[in-house]
Amino acid sequence: MMWGRLLVENHRGERVPASLGLVLIGPGAAAGALASWATSGEPSVRSWVGTLASLLVLGAGLVDDLAPPGPRGLRGHLRALADGRVTTGVVKAFVIGAASVVTVAAWPVTSPLARGAGAVLLAASANLWNGLDVRPGRALKAFLVVGGVTVGADPSVLRAAPTVAGALAASLPALALDLRERAMLGDAGANLLGFTAGLALYAALPPAGVVAAATGAVGLNVVAETLTLSRLIGAVPPLRWADRLGRRPDR
Repeated sequence: MMWGRLLVENHRGERVPASLGLVLIGPGAAAGALASWATSGEPSVRSWVGTLASLLVLGAGLVDDLAPPGPRGLRGHLRALADGRVTTGVVKAFVIGAASVVTVAAWPVTSPLARGAGAVLLAASANLWNGLDVRPGRALKAFLVVGGVTVGADPSVLRAAPTVAGALAASLPALALDLRERAMLGDAGANLLGFTAGLALYAALPPAGVVAAATGAVGLNVVAETLTLSRLIGAVPPLRWADRLGRRPDR
């Protein structure tokens, strides 16, 4: 059955459901909808657009999760496209890119550079978190750090991007399941986390900060496609310690 493809092998070779994205989207969408109904004008438009964009990102990732195994990594999908094959990964990238552009367009007018960088930030973050989701808890820990620090520095993010609040709340129980290796994020959950993290940064940072964050996200995507993020994390002791915190010992 198609839904059986959500049972995937983790890094130990054990089969677990890649379904945590469905745990995350409910509270995120609910927070966005409540904020839209409770406010009027521009914040309401931003909330609706952000919520619908998050659903699109989740859906595109879920389609990729349910598709038969294909090329891995962004480079693999681009090679397939160059050969004339349109993979679900290519479709997902297009949907996430479009969702990023529409989300940024719903915000107050700012410089074209900042808007362009904002769209890049959201799309690149979505792909980056997908690259983080290769070890239990890694992607969720990164999201909790980025989202928590961003909201702590600028609480107005919760009003401007209410889906961030829902995702943060849902990430805690999801992290417990992920660390115990009872479930995985899958593309749907990882892409959603990254998109939401990018949105939180876009809501909190000034234009120059958005450009810097977008540049950093693109740079880390390049690292993920070449050196790999696991090697980078393993080479930095504080990152290695945080990555292993709460995880079952590796074999």
